[in-house]
Amino acid sequence: MLTALQLYYLAIASALFLYSLHRSQNALRGFVLGIASNIFPLALVPYMDMDIARLGGLPLVYLPGTAVGLALAIRNGLHFPRRFLILYVLVCIYLVYILCNTVLLRGASSANIVYWLAWPLNFLLMIAMAATVSRFSEAVLNRVLLGCVWVLVAASGVGLLRYASGIGSDANFVPLMNRNGTVFLVALLFPLVFHVHATQRKSKLWLAGCVSVIALCVLLTYSRSGLIGLMAGTLLYYWRFSLLGMLKLCVVIVVIGLFLQSGIAERTTERLIKTGNTVHAMLHGEEVDRSVGDHNRVLLVNSAIATAREHFWLGTGLGMQNYRAGLTRAGLGTVTSKSHNFYLSYFTELGLVGFVLLLAVLQRIYSHLPPLGSQKRAFRVSFLVTALMMTMNEYILLPELWLLMGMLMGAGSTRAAMLRNRPAERTAPHGRGFGPAQGAVPSRPATARSARSSTCLTGGIHG
Repeated sequence: MLTALQLYYLAIASALFLYSLHRSQNALRGFVLGIASNIFPLALVPYMDMDIARLGGLPLVYLPGTAVGLALAIRNGLHFPRRFLILYVLVCIYLVYILCNTVLLRGASSANIVYWLAWPLNFLLMIAMAATVSRFSEAVLNRVLLGCVWVLVAASGVGLLRYASGIGSDANFVPLMNRNGTVFLVALLFPLVFHVHATQRKSKLWLAGCVSVIALCVLLTYSRSGLIGLMAGTLLYYWRFSLLGMLKLCVVIVVIGLFLQSGIAERTTERLIKTGNTVHAMLHGEEVDRSVGDHNRVLLVNSAIATAREHFWLGTGLGMQNYRAGLTRAGLGTVTSKSHNFYLSYFTELGLVGFVLLLAVLQRIYSHLPPLGSQKRAFRVSFLVTALMMTMNEYILLPELWLLMGMLMGAGSTRAAMLRNRPAERTAPHGRGFGPAQGAVPSRPATARSARSSTCLTGGIHG
């Protein structure tokens, strides 16, 4: 079975690479197809652990997205948008730091090199996607975002069918990724449902249908983090200090409350209550013994904290091998896993210096997304939901995460670039907004300049 899956992923990754390499627009479609290739052709395949389903140390589910991203990077070449200059500087400093921290200090083993290479690769995928998307019209991007939503809804339907037929023990629709990874992907894409509804004139019935299918899938995946991610995405999107915004928010809260009380989510709500009890016990200094379901999680968190104190400034180095060595040096050799919390685990691996650098990189990515008060607020909501989900998992190296962030960065900068190049449209009469002034017509040179949004490192212009 594993050999057949490896051959399938090699074939699909090669096909997506060639397809995406042919045209830039194909690469945007390839992102959607890459997600779909992990789901629909494997709908009847039983679950397989990600630690087993690998090729050369890389999880098989990462191959399609990586192939699409590499094709984008080759097409993009060395043409990087100038507006991300500070981000490039921070990324370079961070990469040099982890090279020293992991490869030079811990040894140039194959595992250390692979862990280091994963970071420049994902940064490259993100930047290539951002540069590519910024050159397309919003109409093209809207079709891609709609495709993402349709794949997410259809995938949720596949998960429900897998659960109903007994193929899976839950509604996880990616058979080669554990449920934590699947719900992370769901929460990452979920805000796009609201964005498509608002910007592409979809009906309220369409919105209710999409949200219901996705929410039911997450509930039957029995994932606390997934449910928290969906609720956070919904609340963040609709939270507005206006009468209409507060009414929408109240409706959302009532719907969520009724859903949780319906009995459909009984197993998931029990786990949420258990989490609340665990957090309450920890805050009040009470012991979390083996009678509590989260005992193992608490043990991993406490072990990570102890190790972080032992390696406070420079960390243990990236990778599970270095992390375990750090645990052993801290006197915790019996613990063999990370804390299931990105912030805590990466603080332990990077130390204070490296972790601050990483947070600075993430903050720059966030700053290039449209503000929460804009029509494209779903893009920042997606980032914030991802940041919340990272408290419960460590899927920071998922290629789809970096490709989507690149897509949202590029999409958010397209209109901004147009406004910068159209002075007559920058403000409406009396300074009341960004709409075009009455009768304003962009000049031909301004229109021509709007197409030139990125520069080559050697100083040339790339259209």
